[in-house]
Amino acid sequence: MDDLPWKYLYLAARFNFMQPSGSIQPTPKKSRKKLFGIIIGIVLIIIIIAVAASISSTPRHYTLMQSGQVETLSPGYFYYVNFTVPSGASSVSISGSYISSGDVNAAVIPNSEFSSVASNPSAMVNGLWYSGDNTGATISVSLSPGSYTLIFYNTNLITTDTFSIVNAITLGYTS
Repeated sequence: MDDLPWKYLYLAARFNFMQPSGSIQPTPKKSRKKLFGIIIGIVLIIIIIAVAASISSTPRHYTLMQSGQVETLSPGYFYYVNFTVPSGASSVSISGSYISSGDVNAAVIPNSEFSSVASNPSAMVNGLWYSGDNTGATISVSLSPGSYTLIFYNTNLITTDTFSIVNAITLGYTS
């Protein structure tokens, strides 16, 4: 009985049941866990890039004049608000509405034109938006990056007028 294991070894060697030492073995398959980890990593990178892109293109809204705000204008006087749209901003708009007790002109003009409008109010008609001589208007204008003035002017020569903001006048853009 002691010969039995030796006989099997002899037979295995004789009939080549054992692989020779220099043989090429197939490469092992990559584990599914490693492949799954790579896929999860790629998905996480895509999610991080998407979140960063959405943060960088966040809509911004700034109130230039509050709803319910009331301002008094003596004859021939202005009320104005300066604001700046940063470079790189897109989808820029200013919107809102007002009513007035008398004829009030309103306009959105580039800051560079403010001094010419102050010395000659009729130049307001050349603004980016102009309401005309009336008792209220809805403001809705698209802008590009730059510095601007929202200006109200009392055209009356004798009467002091007031204007009231009905819907807040807001500046909105995406950056």
